[in-house]
Amino acid sequence: MGQYLQIAFRAFGIGAIIVIVALVSRQVYLRVAAEAGSAGGEEDPAATMLIRCEAMHSRLQNRHISEDAADADEESRARCMES
Repeated sequence: MGQYLQIAFRAFGIGAIIVIVALVSRQVYLRVAAEAGSAGGEEDPAATMLIRCEAMHSRLQNRHISEDAADADEESRARCMES
């Protein structure tokens, strides 16, 4: 019985170490991402979101944006502006 408790405690300890390492690495990642986002954030976040939204709409429609299709994109741009 004592042998099983020792194995259980060891497994619990190893699991706790894995969880602690995962939490620390996540916090480091979030801090680095926040610093990189604030350092490179010269562009307006709303403009960035609009660009991403328009790109997503064009991918969903499976077509390329051209100069001729600029008028057709006004509709998707209006949808992106609303959201």
